[in-house]
Amino acid sequence: MPRSTRTTVLALGLAAGVCFSQSAQPVQPASDSLSARTDVRPAAGESRFALLSLDDAIRIALENNYSLSLARDQTGLAASSRLGGFGNFLPSAQANLSNTGPLPLNGSSPVTSVGASANWLVFDGFRNYNDYRRLQTQERIATLQLRLALESLLETVVVSYYDLVQQKQRLAAISELLSVSLERARLAQAKLEVGAGSKLDQLQSLSDLNEDSSSYLTQNVSLERAKVGLNLLLARDPALEFDVADSIPLQAALPLDDWRKGLAENNASIAEAREQKTSSVYNLSETRGRWLPSLNTGVSYNSTPNLLNSQTGGLGRDGFGYSVNLSVPLFDKLATPTAVRQAKLNLHGDETRLTQAEAQAAADFEQARRQYQSGLRQISLEERNLQVARLQAEAALERYKLGASSPLEFRDAQTRLLDAEGRLITARQSAKQSEVALQRLSGILIRQAPSAAAQANPSGGK
Repeated sequence: MPRSTRTTVLALGLAAGVCFSQSAQPVQPASDSLSARTDVRPAAGESRFALLSLDDAIRIALENNYSLSLARDQTGLAASSRLGGFGNFLPSAQANLSNTGPLPLNGSSPVTSVGASANWLVFDGFRNYNDYRRLQTQERIATLQLRLALESLLETVVVSYYDLVQQKQRLAAISELLSVSLERARLAQAKLEVGAGSKLDQLQSLSDLNEDSSSYLTQNVSLERAKVGLNLLLARDPALEFDVADSIPLQAALPLDDWRKGLAENNASIAEAREQKTSSVYNLSETRGRWLPSLNTGVSYNSTPNLLNSQTGGLGRDGFGYSVNLSVPLFDKLATPTAVRQAKLNLHGDETRLTQAEAQAAADFEQARRQYQSGLRQISLEERNLQVARLQAEAALERYKLGASSPLEFRDAQTRLLDAEGRLITARQSAKQSEVALQRLSGILIRQAPSAAAQANPSGGK
């Protein structure tokens, strides 16, 4: 064999041996390395946090919320003022001890006397009566303000809780998209390695994967921010970790017509405005009572006991006495007419505010009703859109695996699916907000939380 021929054969043999030895060594698959580098999601084996249900969130908020605690204090102050107003109907009594004498004494001894007296205001132009009725009304107003604070807190907790659920659902949708993008990147890498794909497709798949990973991290930040906000609302440690439900339930058929008819009787804002008007009526009656006479009676007992005095006689007469005082107002420098005019203006303002509260509640109810009904129709539409987008994405994935579609077509199907899921999540959250608003306006929301209903109707004096 010629030398040149032997050299060629030897070179080919060495090259084949090198290739065989390299192929015999274990090589880590490119897809596994790609997954380790680009998957930003937590490991599948990580444990979930403790589940916080909506009922638990409401219970914690009712126990810990700062604004609600301040509203309870105001209710207690109003009840205390009412009890103080009842004391005006009771007589007053006092005991006294006096020691009197001339200055200088000039040898005379001071006189020590003891006594007791009781006085009772029999009639004061019904001012005490109207004042007590006004204080009773103020207590009911404080109770209604507590109810308003409870309803506002319940609505905020429910909306915040389901906003957190919404953020969780969006994160799950992006995670699903990220899984598909990761599979696409693996497929593009495998095609490139065997020579069936292009470098451009492989780079485009990595770019889309990085974009989805960034979207996942951004959405995860929004989720964590919503958790901190809910912890603050519940007056808990902001760093406390927890999990929430996976879905946003909706009531399909609300008795909206019945709620609208009972709006004037069940709405807390209207009830508060009505009580404010009643309070102004009593205030006007109390002010007009200044023109009426007043009758005050009293009884007393006085004594100068020998035990407390050095003299033994002629110190005065011991015994009981009485007094009756009738006072008729004649002129008080225009104080009463001025007060009556101010009371009338306050009453007129409260009547206007009552009318405004009724109109505002009716407008808010109608707006929430339309948003709720529109939301239900949008949910039905977006559910159908999601089914179509999901089928389209599945078909695009199969076509892409077979090489029958371009990466751009496959990416467009992914984006359409994510957009459809996002619109459905938004529609459900919007409909839930309208549902909760309708329940609050009609007074139903507080009845669905027994602990809140008990706090909104504390026992009080009449």
